[in-house]
Formats: sequence, structure tokens, C-alpha cells
Amino acid sequence: MSITVLLVDDNGLFRDGIAQILRADGRFDVVGLASSGEDAVLVARRLRPDLILMDLQMPGMGGIDAIRAIRADNAAIPIGVLTMFETSEHVEAAEKAGASGYIAKDSTPADFREAAAALATGARDIVAIPQVPPSNPRPGSVSPALASLTAREVTVLRALGTSGSNEAIAGSLGISPKTLRNHITRIYQKLGVYDRAQAVIVAVREGLVEIPRR
Repeated sequence: MSITVLLVDDNGLFRDGIAQILRADGRFDVVGLASSGEDAVLVARRLRPDLILMDLQMPGMGGIDAIRAIRADNAAIPIGVLTMFETSEHVEAAEKAGASGYIAKDSTPADFREAAAALATGARDIVAIPQVPPSNPRPGSVSPALASLTAREVTVLRALGTSGSNEAIAGSLGISPKTLRNHITRIYQKLGVYDRAQAVIVAVREGLVEIPRR
């Protein structure tokens, strides 16, 4: 039986492209398309799909409010967030609203389909990152930017790859939230990134963070 999917994104070209990627895989049946949070709530209630893939940044009702509204109506349906360098605040808010996991918009088609299938079967905290090399990189293969990080900053970068809040990460590392923020600021500067999602993509590509495959 096919996995029925509702796609929610205000970018029509992207939405149609993802629909084609999923339809090319016999496991999926894209049964609904929506361009706003309001439409997503109504369509989800009418179609009861097996999986919802949701953008966060949309005019009107955004993805976070839509996830919250859908969760109030259906606590079990898997909801994957379609992400493109979202801020850590958006990521944490989506988690609190009830998101099941994340899929990078620029994932390869194969990675996108596998992450979607995993979410549909109940996996959580899935993050599909494009062009991810094997973990445990070879000696000398680390990028100059990553090599510039101190040992403590590498530890912080690894921790950013979890779904924990900044407060939880600070507690696990035995440092204050302020000290953690200082580390994060320096990591962003050294890696040339601007938010947590971008930093995590670098960490995955360098083999510091392994994507869960469940």
C-alpha cells in the first residue's frame, strides 16, 4: 500500500518538484498539495494522509501554527518539516508544536525519499542532508574551516547536531548558556555560517554528526 502524502509549501515550483520526486518512487502517493498553513489544516483534516511534509515560512498561517493545529486534530500523523537553513528558534518551535523530523530542501532525491519513508513509518528526528559522505573522515580530509575549531568548539558543534535546546546542551556540557552562546558565535564565524541548521550541515558533511537511520 502506498504512503499517502500531503505537501505544504507556498513555492509552487518547489512543491511540484518534490511531488514528482515522490511520485517517481512507488512507495508514495501524493494526494494533496497546499500553499498555506490554513489550507494545510483543512486538507489534512479532509484527506487524513499518512505523512505531511510542511514548509515553515509561508504567508498567513505559518508552518509552526499549522503543525500545532493539525496536532490538535490528529496526534499521531507524522509531520516532516521541509527546511532550508532554518534558525534554531524555528527548529525548536517546530519540535514543540509536534514536528516529527526534518528534511533539507536541497537533499538529493534519493535521500529525500528515504527520509520521507522513515518519517512515515514512525521514525523521529530525521534530517536528510545533501551529499553526505561516510562518517569518520580520513585523516587529513577535514576542511580548513573545521580544523580551525578548538576541541571544545568541536564538542559544541557535535552537540548542535542533536535536537536539544541550547539550555539542554549547556547543561550536558557543564557550561552556562552564555558561555555556550559565545562558543556558538565563534563556531559560526569560523565556519562562515549564520545559524544552527547550517552548522549542522557542515558537521554532517565532515563526519562529526551521524544521521540516524531508523
